Order: sequence, then C-alpha cells, then structure tokens
Amino acid sequence: MTSHTNTSTPVNNRPVLQYLELFDPDALSEAVQSSSFEHVQLEHGCFHAQLKHIDLGSLKIDSGCYTRKVIARGEFPSDTVILGCVLDSREEGSINGYRFRQNDIVIFPDGAELDYIQPAATTWCAVQLPVNLLAEIGCTERTPNRIKVLPGNLHLAQLMGYFVNTQTSDFSASVTKPSQLHPFTDEDLLDQIKQVLDGYSSEDSITRRPSLHNRMTVIRQFERKVRERIDTVLRIPELCTELGVTNRVLEYLFKEEIGMTPKQYSNLLRLHAARQELVQRNAENLTIKQIAQCYGISHLGRFSAAYLRQFGELPSETLRR
Repeated sequence: MTSHTNTSTPVNNRPVLQYLELFDPDALSEAVQSSSFEHVQLEHGCFHAQLKHIDLGSLKIDSGCYTRKVIARGEFPSDTVILGCVLDSREEGSINGYRFRQNDIVIFPDGAELDYIQPAATTWCAVQLPVNLLAEIGCTERTPNRIKVLPGNLHLAQLMGYFVNTQTSDFSASVTKPSQLHPFTDEDLLDQIKQVLDGYSSEDSITRRPSLHNRMTVIRQFERKVRERIDTVLRIPELCTELGVTNRVLEYLFKEEIGMTPKQYSNLLRLHAARQELVQRNAENLTIKQIAQCYGISHLGRFSAAYLRQFGELPSETLRR
C-alpha cells in the first residue's frame, strides 16, 4: 500500500483530523474508518485517492475523492447509522440500486451493505451516527430499517461540505459552502440531521428500489461466481445458465451499468486479484508468471500489457513497491 498520512490530535477541543493520499484502490479497503470495503477500479490508468476522517467527538465524518471510476462494496459498522451524500460529481452514480446524484442524501441503517458505482472525480461524504447518540436526540424511532434516499437536500449537503472543507486547507474538494457567514458547530450539523430524520418518511423519500436493484443483483451474483472460480477460465454461456439469464440480457446489463462486457469484467477481476497478490506478497518466491497462472491467466505478455493499461504500471513495478 502506498499512502501519505497527516494526522492531528485534539488541541483546545479542536477536531481530530486524518488526511490520506492513496495510490492503490486495494488500499482503500482498510482506509475508510470503522468500515471494510472492497474497491474494483473500472477505468484504465493510475489511481489516486484523497481521504479525510474528521472526529468531532459526538460525530465522525469521512470524505473522499477518487480519480477513477470504481465499484465499492462492503458493510457498514453495526450500532451506527450512516448519512451519506455526494458533494461534487460530474455524473450520477448508483447506490444499492438507486440512481444517486449530487446533493442527494442516503440513509443507511446500522450494519447495512453498500454497493456503490462511483464515477471518477466524485467527492463523497458520510456522517457516522452511533445509535446511542440518536437515542439522546430522540431519533431512535425515526431511523429507517432499510436504505432510503432523499433527493436534492441542498442545505444538509452544503453543511456537510462546510465541515469537509474548513477543517483542513490541504483537502482539495470542490464543493459549495453554505451562504451563511458565521462558523458552524457540530450541534448545528446534528440539528439539521435530526430534522432530516424527522422527515425521512415523507413522500419525497424514495422507498421502493427501481429495476436497477434487480440488475445489480445479477451483476453481484456473476461476480461471486467468477471469484469462486478465479483460478480457472470460465465460459460466459455456462455462467448465464447458472444465473438463469440469457447471454444477451447479461451483455446488456453489464454494458448499461458497468460500461463493459461480462468477459471484460471477469478479466478485470482477475487483474485485481493478481494485483492484490503482488502488493501483499511477503517471503514467497513466486514469479509474476506463477502469480498470473494462479488466477487463470496463461499468457504473460498479454497479462503485462493489460495490467499496464489498467493500473498505469507494470506488474514488476508493483512488485518492487
């Protein structure tokens, strides 16, 4: 893992800050505070991520921006409700089967799973709300038991962006600050969150998942089957039979949602698996060719070329790092 970290400690009740720069999508699995997510880089080229964690005491805020389009999957911590939003983005993504745009607010119940297709250059923000804090402010009965989205809550998104932008000067997220001039406190943010939770069940909240959720279910099942047999070359028609969909339907789903064919995505998963092996390998004396073969890749020249195109460096360069 290649990273750069700046951390500050509390002084005169000021927030605890942690700022990281990462150059490997696999390193993100351990970087987001109190969570465990896997990231698959969907676009070619060198990857760069900026992450910030702000500990305000009663509230904790995570924010990040990645240079390449990724899929992020994982599970949020238990006993914690998450409010997330996109502060800045050039295009919409999707979260757990919902189309998700800038300034939308998503509420995750404790222990919820995340399945986020995040476009490149998207700045996201997430506030962690322990259930005991929600009890203190009288919101225990108002928190959802399933994921909900509130479209276009500009004020809360701006308030979250205010905390992301004002805590450190070296975090280059481009978001709009609230129009008010006075400094905000975590109590102001918590009060606005309480108002959102009080009204989350209104008609403006999205409570039914669109057909995209069904599409992502098929894609997740496809990915699971590829990972289960990552060391063998799989035939797409056989996987279609196991998934109960036609090859034409599977091709359509992947091109619409992921931007590539099922075959290209399965090859991408193998590249990521090989990269993880190269990054994490310790004293084992496996060659690059042997590592590639462990993941069903038989041609070393084509593997090196595909690896360079995807990650912006050769396998040998990853191994040296």
